[in-house]
Amino acid sequence: MHLTCTASPIDSGDAALLLEFRHIDQQLKIAREERLNEQQQANRELVRNLAHEIKNPLGGIRGAAQLLERELERPQLIEYTQVVIGEADRLQSLVNRLLTPHRLPSFRRTNIHEILVRVKGVVQAEFPLVALVCDFDISLPEFDADPEQLTQAVLNIVRNAAQALAVATADPCIHLTTRVARYVTLARKRHRLAVAVAIEDNGPGIPDAIRDRIFFPLVSGREGGTGLGLTLAQAFVAQHGGTIECESAPGRTVFRILLPLAPGASGATR
Repeated sequence: MHLTCTASPIDSGDAALLLEFRHIDQQLKIAREERLNEQQQANRELVRNLAHEIKNPLGGIRGAAQLLERELERPQLIEYTQVVIGEADRLQSLVNRLLTPHRLPSFRRTNIHEILVRVKGVVQAEFPLVALVCDFDISLPEFDADPEQLTQAVLNIVRNAAQALAVATADPCIHLTTRVARYVTLARKRHRLAVAVAIEDNGPGIPDAIRDRIFFPLVSGREGGTGLGLTLAQAFVAQHGGTIECESAPGRTVFRILLPLAPGASGATR
């Protein structure tokens, strides 16, 4: 049985604590996840098709600007063609990022803590005023994964958190936590053991207006953001048979990544 537990302090004779257990309907949870996956898949397909349509004319615009630049003699006019070329390159980079998740992962034995330490170093160098605290379960075994894709997924989430903290947060801090999750259902499959990675920050939280759409392409709560970081993170995690969950309120936002461990993996916690 799957239950939730609520603990409430009481003052009634010898009793000091009231424990209330409620049954969780696992089927409703699975159905909700399936609906979200279908919506997100439809959005990703739409954006992918749009990216393909943009890619060819974008190359034509860049090529025409380069040809025009060779014919111009006035430096101030050449500056204009450089702007066109620069913006075309920026859009090309955006299109490439939209198409990136469709590369199949290359699996090999991977240590999740090496990935997190690498991400911590990158973000710490970029945001030196944001504290990053690690709380790792060293009993977690290595598992088959694409370390580059998982690194990018975790980096996107942690960098988003750091950017939110850098705006106006006193004592900004991000906690990176790993644990073993037992008997979880991911993509309608039951797994005895899974890797659970939690990324928690004490920032302002995700705006209510976009909270249910944060994994959709081109949805961003940050001015100037492309809205692709979480979309790519979710796509990479999904290709590993995992999921990303999010809880957010002012002062506390937590992203949880769940990744299945192969049955009988060496060193798995029992």
